[in-house]
Amino acid sequence: MRTGLRWFLMIFGASCALIALAHIFIGPSTYIGGNAPNATLDSDLRMVMVLFFAYGALCVWAAKDLDRNAGLIHLLMAVFFVGGLVRLMTVAYAGWPHWFYIAMMVVEIVTPLVVSPLLQRVTGRTARADLIELAR
Repeated sequence: MRTGLRWFLMIFGASCALIALAHIFIGPSTYIGGNAPNATLDSDLRMVMVLFFAYGALCVWAAKDLDRNAGLIHLLMAVFFVGGLVRLMTVAYAGWPHWFYIAMMVVEIVTPLVVSPLLQRVTGRTARADLIELAR
């Protein structure tokens, strides 16, 4: 299970990083069902993708040592989960997005609910204990 979780996190992180690079270098045409944004929104989207690239890179890096980096992995999963919840805010404000982004919302909410318990099982520690250790 440890090896499977490690590989999942590395593939997951690499996927996030590659998606971010596509959005940065190709631009708004990579947004499924999106419209051409104005320069302000284009700038903002590309800047946020730098953060998503860093997120993916951190997932890859943290996967190399699950025991040592468990707190960071739990934190990254919490961030991903909140991202899914923020998509729900968009539904409340602007309506339902393209079906692909509805699927992504499900992935963003479900992935942390699977990864964090698996990580707790692999390390034998609670997420709370790992997050407290990370904060030190």
